[in-house]
Amino acid sequence: MCTASVHVEAVRSHRCRLAIGAVGDVAELLQRGGTIYLLGREDPYASASPLMTAVAEHILDTALGLAHSSTHRRLCPPLLACLDELPSTAPLPSLQTRMANERALGISFIWAAQSRAQLTSIFGEQSARSLLGLTNNLILFGGSKDTAFNEEISDLLGPTRVIPHTWQSGAMAGRSSSSEDIPILTGAEIRQLEERHALVIAENGKPMIARLRRATDGTSGRRLLAQRQRVQATVDRARRAPDSVRLGAS
Repeated sequence: MCTASVHVEAVRSHRCRLAIGAVGDVAELLQRGGTIYLLGREDPYASASPLMTAVAEHILDTALGLAHSSTHRRLCPPLLACLDELPSTAPLPSLQTRMANERALGISFIWAAQSRAQLTSIFGEQSARSLLGLTNNLILFGGSKDTAFNEEISDLLGPTRVIPHTWQSGAMAGRSSSSEDIPILTGAEIRQLEERHALVIAENGKPMIARLRRATDGTSGRRLLAQRQRVQATVDRARRAPDSVRLGAS
C-alpha cells in the first residue's frame, strides 16, 4: 500500500514539473493575449483533476487581478476559459461566483459536460441547477437518457399554439377550428435529435436547432489534421529525447 502511494505521488510530482523553456509568468502571458492549454488524462489512481483545478483557479485569479488593475476596469484583451469535460477534468469550486460576477470584467466561460447527472454528482443538486441558470446559452445534443432532464428542457422551451381544422361533409358541411397548446419539443424529441444537430437555447430568444459541421471536414479540416500530425510527431520525438533537449529547450 505504501509502494502504491509513493508511486501515485511520483506521478503527480512529474505532472507538476514545467518543461525547460515553459512559460511560468501567467500574468505576462495573459497580457500578451496568449493561450494556455491544460491537458490531462483521467486516472483512477493518480487523478490530474485536483492539479488542473488548482492551476485553472490560479489562472482565473490572475486574470481577475489584471482586470481590477486595468485602467479600463476590465481585462483587455478579454479571456475565454473553455472548460471541456468540466465535472471530471477541472470542477472549479468558484465557477458559479465567477460566472455571475466576472463576465462584466472581460472573463467569459464555455463549459461542457456529458450529462446533468455528472454536474449533480460533483456540485450537488442546487449548485448544478444554479450553474445551468447562470449559463446564458445552452447547447444540447441528442441521446440523453435522463428523462427528467429532457422534460425540464421541454418545459423550458415552452408551448406553441396550433389551430387544427376539422372539415365536415353532408347536411352539416363546414369547417370548425380550435386552438391547442403543444410542446415545441417533447422530451422524447430532444433525445432523438439527429447527429450533427444541436438544440440552442439563447437567453430569452426563441429556441432553434442548429446544423453542425465538424472542424475536420473539408479542405480546412484536412489542413488541421495535417498540422495535428506534425505537432504529434514533434511531441513524440521530444518525449523520447533526454530531459536536456526536451521540447521548448533553448
